[in-house]
Amino acid sequence: MKRIFLILLTIIANHCLIHGQDNLVPINKQDTLLVSDVKTTHLLFDKKIKYVDIGSPYFVADTLPQMIRLKHIGEELIDSRSQLSNLTVITDDGGYYSIALGYDRFAPSVTYKVKASDHLVSVFKKEEEEEKEKEDQFESLCTQLARHSRNIMNIKDGKKGDLRIEVAGIYYIEEKIAIRIALKNESTLDFDIDNILFRTKLRKRMSKDYLYQERVIPPIFTCTDNFEIIGHGEQSVTLLFNKFMLNENEKLAIDIFEENGGRSVSIDIPRERLLRPKII
Repeated sequence: MKRIFLILLTIIANHCLIHGQDNLVPINKQDTLLVSDVKTTHLLFDKKIKYVDIGSPYFVADTLPQMIRLKHIGEELIDSRSQLSNLTVITDDGGYYSIALGYDRFAPSVTYKVKASDHLVSVFKKEEEEEKEKEDQFESLCTQLARHSRNIMNIKDGKKGDLRIEVAGIYYIEEKIAIRIALKNESTLDFDIDNILFRTKLRKRMSKDYLYQERVIPPIFTCTDNFEIIGHGEQSVTLLFNKFMLNENEKLAIDIFEENGGRSVSIDIPRERLLRPKII
């Protein structure tokens, strides 16, 4: 009886093992990527890199938006375990890459273009699709805003040196606030915009013991990719914001800074003007 029980147990265990393995689908075997300790290996991807993991402390990976730089640290080479590892990469479109790594000081190739993966991580793919959908929505809002002319006539222009700034429009569209600014470069040198900062500040000076913390209001989208104002040129920039409002004693300050330069210009928008946007 005991022997029969052992035979049945063995049959059941083998059955579970066979069917349990059906749930594990191996990713196609890939060739080993040889990495040196005296040369840097570069992997070029078509998509931006979202996640990187390297399985050994003897290999190091430096990640850029669409490139990974690999190198071996060159230590403990006598131990064969220090010469093997694996690299796992997920790109922002959900592409999954698992690459075997090996050490070779004289690795012949140091630059590789990585082909798109057939294996996808669905959660990352979904994030990319949602991000693309959101960007398309913002682009549509920008197209609608471009059809509307300026609607601001009573805010004093900002001027500093050879730069002039004016608020050309304040709009309200689909629960978003849009602010259009017009910039004029009165010098012969081009002006490259490095940063456009929106921040709250006090409308008037308060008592010395009054503590106030400025807030930065970040835009969620910018309706242009041209941030260069040529000499004696003009440029309009429209920025989208999630709906916000200032306190009664605040105003909105806009600061424009030059890339690799010291020029800047500022302008303030009163709270009362933000309360009267053009509804689209």
